Amino acid sequence: MLFEKNIIKNIYFKTYILCLFPDELIHTANISKPKHCFFSTTAHKVHYETLKKLNILQNVFVFGKTTEEGISFDDLFSEEAKKDVLPADHQGKVQTSLILYSSGTTGLPKGAKITNQNLITTLFQKQITSNDSTLLTVTPWCNTYGIMTMKDGLSYGRTIIFLERFEETMYLQVIQKYKVKALVVAPPTLIVMSKSSVLDMYDVSSVELMHSGGAPLDSDVITLVKSRFKNLHHVTQGYGMTEATGIICRDIDLYPKQGSVGKVLEGITVKVVDAQTRKILGPNHAGEVCVKGLALFDGYIGKERGDDFDEEGFFKTGDVAYYDNEGFFFIVDRIKELIKYKAWQVSPSELEAVLLLHPSVKDVGVTGIPDPTAGELPVAFIVKKPGAFVTEKEIFDFVATKVSPWKRLRGGVIFIEEIPKTGSGKILRRQLRAMIQKKPSSKL
Repeated sequence: MLFEKNIIKNIYFKTYILCLFPDELIHTANISKPKHCFFSTTAHKVHYETLKKLNILQNVFVFGKTTEEGISFDDLFSEEAKKDVLPADHQGKVQTSLILYSSGTTGLPKGAKITNQNLITTLFQKQITSNDSTLLTVTPWCNTYGIMTMKDGLSYGRTIIFLERFEETMYLQVIQKYKVKALVVAPPTLIVMSKSSVLDMYDVSSVELMHSGGAPLDSDVITLVKSRFKNLHHVTQGYGMTEATGIICRDIDLYPKQGSVGKVLEGITVKVVDAQTRKILGPNHAGEVCVKGLALFDGYIGKERGDDFDEEGFFKTGDVAYYDNEGFFFIVDRIKELIKYKAWQVSPSELEAVLLLHPSVKDVGVTGIPDPTAGELPVAFIVKKPGAFVTEKEIFDFVATKVSPWKRLRGGVIFIEEIPKTGSGKILRRQLRAMIQKKPSSKL
């Protein structure tokens, strides 16, 4: 929201949505130093005292009942007050409109400056659903994917149902009650749905489209979920990031190639380069994705451009991908998440896809652990399906029959209750590594 009023002028430079733990909130607040904050009543209870101690806030607005510490948002937009509140005019200038934070999977979150030009550009990108589609999403509003989903839905007049979190039974109840046609999901949600033991108790026949984003989605999972949702015509994928104001590639024709994240959208230019030589690569050669264009952000607040951009102004994403002769992109993995086993590179997402084929595995996360001889060893964190009994050796042997020798789980198998993830569904591999109290014995 952009406002022009004495009390909250230029709020678009300083505000962001709060859905962080205290230490993360302190870190992000110290980057952008917001003068004015908008809270839900729940966020106000959880986060106000933390921000108050930083002594940077001038005004606090609370959606709902007025509190002693804040101004009611309802009062701000009373009939008497709202005549003095007008949209801010950028006067044709490219200016920062939002500060959105990267998920921090490869370090502490950084504040990406999203401009008015970025937001306008994304409005002209092709949409995945028709205007009459009822769409269900659990992607949080503190996440770029969630913000852009809501922005596009409101701009095109769609009905959007938002749930604060994914809870399997409630999710299915909502689909049945509101005859939801389209689901915006992260891969972990799709995996749960594909293996759901209660799905057949609900009428999900209205679902025709699922759009997945946030991490690569294995083709076997797509096949399985299609077998569970009988009227599901398409499971499309996309690839994007905060720095590109959302989506870079998307399946826009609804007839994607299996495993592809689609083609490059309007407002984005992409090149794929060799990570070492920086040489531009042609079709069917995997390399680092670099992006440029009207949808690309204006850098990180308080941080020099430095090594984030190349000499041509392309942002270096750190993602590994390739495109085929028809321009369809296929994501391989993140450069920083690839496990370096001896002279080989092992993709965590590839091993995760294999492990999800095991009937006793509900969810999984794979990361690498240091090894003095091999460099890194792949280790799997497994969430078992309810009532399932499976041993570490059974999991190890299962993977060994399906992958090359250097991809085996030589770092071991660890059973846990839940895989740590960001709100957008990305696996927090640094938290997985932190769970390892001591290095498992090598199976070299």
